[in-house]
Amino acid sequence: MHILIIHEIDWKKKVIFEPHYLAEIFSLNGHDVFVVDCEEPNPKNFFKGLKTTIEKNYNRIYPNASITLIHPSSILLKGLNRITYFFSCKNIIKKTIQEKKIDVILLYSTATSGIQTIDLSKQFKIPVIFRMLDLSYSLVKIPLLQQIAKKFENTVIINSTKVLTINPDLFRYSIETGSLEKNTEVFPLGVDTNTFKILPKNEQLCKKLGIKNNEIVITFVGTLFEFVGLKKIIENFDLILKNSPNSKMLIIGGGLNFDTLNSLIKKKNLDSKIIMTGFIPKESIPDYLSISDLCIQPFEKNLTTNRIIPSKILEYFACGKPVLSTPLDGTKEILPDDDYGIVYAESDEFVNVISKLILDKLYLQRLGRNGHKYVIENHDWSILSIELIKKLDSIRKTQNIL
Repeated sequence: MHILIIHEIDWKKKVIFEPHYLAEIFSLNGHDVFVVDCEEPNPKNFFKGLKTTIEKNYNRIYPNASITLIHPSSILLKGLNRITYFFSCKNIIKKTIQEKKIDVILLYSTATSGIQTIDLSKQFKIPVIFRMLDLSYSLVKIPLLQQIAKKFENTVIINSTKVLTINPDLFRYSIETGSLEKNTEVFPLGVDTNTFKILPKNEQLCKKLGIKNNEIVITFVGTLFEFVGLKKIIENFDLILKNSPNSKMLIIGGGLNFDTLNSLIKKKNLDSKIIMTGFIPKESIPDYLSISDLCIQPFEKNLTTNRIIPSKILEYFACGKPVLSTPLDGTKEILPDDDYGIVYAESDEFVNVISKLILDKLYLQRLGRNGHKYVIENHDWSILSIELIKKLDSIRKTQNIL
């Protein structure tokens, strides 16, 4: 098949996640994959950004993968890149559909290129499958723009050929928004189990980070959003040390909140106890997880987070690690209890629960085994990607008949 994937992220700069994996896995399985993204502001590339650029034989994950990456023209200045992209992307999407004989569109975008894609799918009678990972409009901070983004998202949900949500909570939201139940399904998140897997403890990495054999390592992996929930843990880390003086914490990732959290660590004199690595290559994360005793997912509950299941939880599981998470509705419905490798604690109790969990090594080991078994049986991309291709092909054939 000729598959077009459309997203409103910068494909090359965004942390690797589901669309990156699927695009490259599809290409490895013999499909022609084209990706239209939205570049981040970059004044250094101002003149380059004024023209549409195309990169052939592109990959970020698998050396043998080959996709065609398309950057529509835009003014790469903050505040202008998405506005200009909004008006420029439709023509390049249209041109790609026509010239590459696109069979099916997998859409992740709503605010910047979603409604344009919906219009073109109707014009060319090509099925568009909207992949719903979260409520993307909730990430918009300006109230008026958030309402516009929500309207666009609703239009995409209602008019897509099929809506594939990551969990039942978003499924219900889609139906409430106006998607027909027959056109809406839950399709699980996946994990690359060839990369994320159980590894022996990386002693060399421990030495590099200054972690001793008898130290307990608590790990967070992810982009440091405002709602990430780490501030409260850092502020109360002395309570963990009181209960377990040989504890350390790894914060793996970067983002707008990096400097704020780093300053707080220094203010609390925790430099020797809490290590911030910044972003690291995706393929290196399993090595860091190999030295971890407990992995955490402390997101604050809000409109953005409460209906999702963070993919980091599944990656923790795939590496055989026990997980402590805040009880997000979208997560807890899929992973209800410790039989699935996870324990829940509200934000106010999170530090206390960490303190107790890290002292119970046998329980942590059991959690790790439970989570690993669950993710291998239910979230392996090598299996799910084949199922998704079959689904896309079936939708394409049905559309052609109609």
